[in-house]
Amino acid sequence: MKKTIYLLKKALYGLKQAPRAWYSRIDVHLLSLGFVKSLSEATLYVKHKDDDILIVSLYVDDLLVTGNNIMLVEEFKQEMMQVFEMTDLGLMTYFLGMEVKQGKNEVFICQKKYAKEILKKFQMEECKTVSTPMNQKEKLSKEDGDDKTDEGYYRSLIGCLMYLTATRPDILFPVSLISRFMNCASEVHLRAAKRILRYIQGTVNYGVKFEKCQNFKLYGFSDSDWAGSIDDMKSTLGYYFSLGSGVFSWCSKK
Repeated sequence: MKKTIYLLKKALYGLKQAPRAWYSRIDVHLLSLGFVKSLSEATLYVKHKDDDILIVSLYVDDLLVTGNNIMLVEEFKQEMMQVFEMTDLGLMTYFLGMEVKQGKNEVFICQKKYAKEILKKFQMEECKTVSTPMNQKEKLSKEDGDDKTDEGYYRSLIGCLMYLTATRPDILFPVSLISRFMNCASEVHLRAAKRILRYIQGTVNYGVKFEKCQNFKLYGFSDSDWAGSIDDMKSTLGYYFSLGSGVFSWCSKK
């Protein structure tokens, strides 16, 4: 029985290797323009020209461009349009579920629309609000003796909340905590998850704000609860870093 093998000379959209082929193509092109790839983020490119800077970030076939010289940004966009079939969407206002509000000397990033979609999906639009995302005195464990809940429903809720932490450092710790019980979720864990939703209901406008400032210094804070997990006595580490006016990196993990 004969088998025919085809060699594609051009990547087709939708094939498994298409994203890899596209990334290889644009990576070579950006490097040829004088960009330098970030050592810690493979999709971030930076180009310096005298005192000017141009920054390009990739997400599959979407590009974000910024810099301190508008003429340099426009030149880059025109050059890219000559090589690739592209559309200039103008000033960024919405990207991957994140809302970007750019004002004079400030940028505010939030997920207000996405937060409302989560509340609607889990029928919590009219729920009562709470002032904190979790009960500080409550200790969650795998075997709490309560009835088990629908794991599919619970995992869907956790997944939605995890994406919301992209602009909400204030819910990162409780979301990280309740995500440990996705394979043994009980009614206790579900109530803890829905408490986060009630907190979000009252804080849908929260996000991360970056302002122009004179004190451009790097600050970092870190802490641990020291054997806070009831199940395995492991600790939970938390940290966040700010540069200038706003926090740019945060984490909470066991």
